[in-house]
Amino acid sequence: MKLSEQKGKFVKHCPCTPEAVSCGYYNLNLHTGCPYSCSYCILQAYLETKEPVFFTNIEDAEKELLDISWTRQFLRIGTGELTDSLAFDPQTGYALKIIEIFEKFPAIIFEFKTKSAHIGNLLKRKHVLKNIVVSWSLNPSEIIAREEKLAPGLPARLKAMEQVQNKGYKIGIHFDPIIYCHNWKSHYETLIKEIAGVIKPGGIAWWSLGALRFPYSLREHIFKHKDSRLFEGELIKGYDEKYRYFKPLRMELFRFVIRQISHTISRDLPLYLCMEDEEAWRELFPEIEPTEEAVNRYLYQSAAD
Repeated sequence: MKLSEQKGKFVKHCPCTPEAVSCGYYNLNLHTGCPYSCSYCILQAYLETKEPVFFTNIEDAEKELLDISWTRQFLRIGTGELTDSLAFDPQTGYALKIIEIFEKFPAIIFEFKTKSAHIGNLLKRKHVLKNIVVSWSLNPSEIIAREEKLAPGLPARLKAMEQVQNKGYKIGIHFDPIIYCHNWKSHYETLIKEIAGVIKPGGIAWWSLGALRFPYSLREHIFKHKDSRLFEGELIKGYDEKYRYFKPLRMELFRFVIRQISHTISRDLPLYLCMEDEEAWRELFPEIEPTEEAVNRYLYQSAAD
């Protein structure tokens, strides 16, 4: 673990392919690196070092947040782009420091995004802030066992999610990436039923859906995972130069998952797409205008209500 000073910006707009509909999300990069090394994770190709780096000049991050809070409405921001938000929390205690920061910015919705079960510091808080969302990236157990081997298993994540929601936090769910594999319908149907057994639909801030995609540079890393099945689906180079399932298969994945969520949990959950174009949005979510401003406002309000 390395301590360093952040020389660049802490707050950055979440990178989104120009052809895709952006959700208006921002990233707060307080540290980098992740211990989980999932087969599909772009960090394996993106970061120069696997050693986790924690930035010490957090006061500069607060200044940036103050500046951006004056210029943007419906601001949603999180720490899950270059790291897992909670994986190192037992060592760093960053979660409580972050909550203290966002207590000063009640109009900003902040999201912890994690595969971790390290929620001890979150549960220590006596007063839960209304602008804090704790989100989990989830996949069926069969996929976790092959593609997310170093990450906590599904039961541990679901238990943590249940405890955090019972504490009073809003929660988020990320099905990203959704991965095509043998019996994928059965696997995702089971996963959604397991989620339904532990969550309260009214406490969900948002739920993202994104299909598997990765740059060519990640192939070498994927091949190191001998049990990986990421290449079972038909992959083509997409409009963003990333390899992804051809569109009919992506739409089949999305339609099935949306239908199962609707039937099993609720028809009124704030679902949204990650890295998909206007055509996909209009077909799957015709009630939402496929623009960055409209999508961001929709998700902000769903978390703030």
